[in-house]
Amino acid sequence: MASRPPYPREARIVAVEKGAKDQTVTWYQLRADHPHPDTLISEHQTEQEALDARRRYEDPQKT
Repeated sequence: MASRPPYPREARIVAVEKGAKDQTVTWYQLRADHPHPDTLISEHQTEQEALDARRRYEDPQKT
């Protein structure tokens, strides 16, 4: 079982193209280096959703 990451938490957003070569869709992945390097935290259909998720993930008030 993974442990909770220490604060301050840091995450990054990575744009990923998914789908067939002629019909790709961009998804936004939230990634962090805890518990392993480049761990996928979540995926989002819009960049704004990913930014909101990163803000919540990095929030030190979150328990």
